[in-house]
Amino acid sequence: MFAAKNNAVPLNSYPLWRYLMILVIVILGVIYALPNIYGESNAVQVSPKNGASITPQLVEQVQTVLQQNQVAFNNLTANAADIEMRFSDTTEQMKAQEALQQALGSNYSVAINLAPNTPKWLQAIGANPMKLGLDLRGGMYFLLDIDMQSVINSSLQNTVSDLRTNLREQNIRYSELALKPQGIVIGLRTPDAVTATESYIAKQYPTMMSTVDPKDPLKLLVTLNPQQAQQLQQYAADQTVQVMRNRVNELGVAEASVAKEGQDRVVIELPGVQDAARAKNIIGGTATLRVMLVDEQADPNAAVSGNVPLGSALYYQANGQPVVLKNQVVLTGKSFVGANVGYDPQTSLPVVNVTLSGPEVSNFSRVTGENVHHLMAIVLIQQTFTKSDVNGKSVTKTKTDQQVISVATIQSQLGSNFQISGLGSVQNAQNLALMIRAGALPAPVQIVEEKQIGPTLGAQNILVGEISIAVSMLLVIVFIAFYYGVFGLIANVALILNVVFLFAIMSIIPGATLTLPGIAAVVLHVGMAIDCNVLIFERIREELRNGTPIQSAIHNGFARAFATVVDSNVTTLIVAVILFAIGTGSIKGFAVVLIIGILTSMFTAVTVTRGLVNLTYGGRVIKRLSIGM
Repeated sequence: MFAAKNNAVPLNSYPLWRYLMILVIVILGVIYALPNIYGESNAVQVSPKNGASITPQLVEQVQTVLQQNQVAFNNLTANAADIEMRFSDTTEQMKAQEALQQALGSNYSVAINLAPNTPKWLQAIGANPMKLGLDLRGGMYFLLDIDMQSVINSSLQNTVSDLRTNLREQNIRYSELALKPQGIVIGLRTPDAVTATESYIAKQYPTMMSTVDPKDPLKLLVTLNPQQAQQLQQYAADQTVQVMRNRVNELGVAEASVAKEGQDRVVIELPGVQDAARAKNIIGGTATLRVMLVDEQADPNAAVSGNVPLGSALYYQANGQPVVLKNQVVLTGKSFVGANVGYDPQTSLPVVNVTLSGPEVSNFSRVTGENVHHLMAIVLIQQTFTKSDVNGKSVTKTKTDQQVISVATIQSQLGSNFQISGLGSVQNAQNLALMIRAGALPAPVQIVEEKQIGPTLGAQNILVGEISIAVSMLLVIVFIAFYYGVFGLIANVALILNVVFLFAIMSIIPGATLTLPGIAAVVLHVGMAIDCNVLIFERIREELRNGTPIQSAIHNGFARAFATVVDSNVTTLIVAVILFAIGTGSIKGFAVVLIIGILTSMFTAVTVTRGLVNLTYGGRVIKRLSIGM
């Protein structure tokens, strides 16, 4: 038996605490990977859109609807937030979703989902299965394009309104002040007025640039400076992501993913959702809000006939009544940060209590203070996009609907908190509060790509992935066991634990999703993981061929191969990190699995394999080593 130099600890032996640590990690890995073997059931979730609690009457109504429509379900569970029903197949699931949506109406979200069959004791400790991507689970995929030019135009339009007032206060007379495709055009009467306007804009509007039109020295062209334009576009992209996430969450779509792609696009994934019409309604039915003053001097009936006053525009309410509004936008939807339904103590009618935040609030407060006892309107602007084939080409048509959803009298100067009244029914108030809570889009969006992946295709992808992993592991296990003998069996145990750890970590990490490219990374990882053990075993065999005693050969093999194992894995890890940083979509999914796999393979090769070898051969006299010599 070979001993260490201090004769205290024998070669190839771990202290007890290290064996216990490995054992605890293995147990935890098995527990948190275990939920993935139980699978998922087709489910439908019912939840109130206004955040109300589930009542026994609602549960009874849901059961009655399912029975009347002869929809068979496996079980039904309810808590304070939602009701969940599970079904044996997708046909019954879709029938239930359609029947419940018709019976419950628009006040409830009826979301299709895949619910895990994980036992309660595992759920209680936070052990849940991995999240599966659309290619494995099925669902809807949308790619949205943000109209960034409208963001720039909106900012410039606000500047136009300010300049009209401020230039008059500075006694600067202009012949033209309008927003055009090239920017804000200001026509002035004299060269001195041009110089004065340039100086004023440079001082009061630091985010703007003004240049003299080369074709007309009495005209100024005012545009946003590049830094401000970039900031506005960055804000628009971030705000669109947040608004879309809020809208999807408010409407009860389970495990939705909303992420920015590039500078002006947003990717939305709705796993488990197979109702294309409903998904489009969630994504394409979003809207923006505007607060505008009513032109009380205008005659709405005359406006309908075409006699619209200059500086105003004709709008309609939900009941078809015409309203003439001033073009100046007092407040945009991006300033609405909170809303809830309440009741006016004097009239007992429903109202929406609104909370504002942002740079527009001060201007809103000033305008409302100047227009007390005058009418103010809230306009809902919805843009929908439809695709059609024209001469073999896909053509997108845009439809914009602008509807006045509220007209109320300004009773006093308004600040960051106020009430919206005159909404009619409680349902109207709830719908408006829902929209405000979710937020308004800072710019129009267009669905430029849309995919629907059925659950059958997802199940086929899962089956193919499982077969790929199983076949690759089987081939590796057979070869390694045959080639390295007992050491091969030890490596195979470490390889199985390696995959278990990989699935456990994927199940624990929030936001981690397994996709079809991720399964490809698992298959690749199986070969890479065993490579660490191959490096160690070959080093041991080399030591034995050089005549090194068995215990020393084992010790030297692990010690001297460690640097090579680390080097080979670190270089791969760097590539995987780069893929994750610059990649999108499936590339990120591949990189995430690869990164986790590299870390788990280093742990199992260096720690678990060494521990098993120590238990098998360490601390005793060995005449022959079963390592495939």
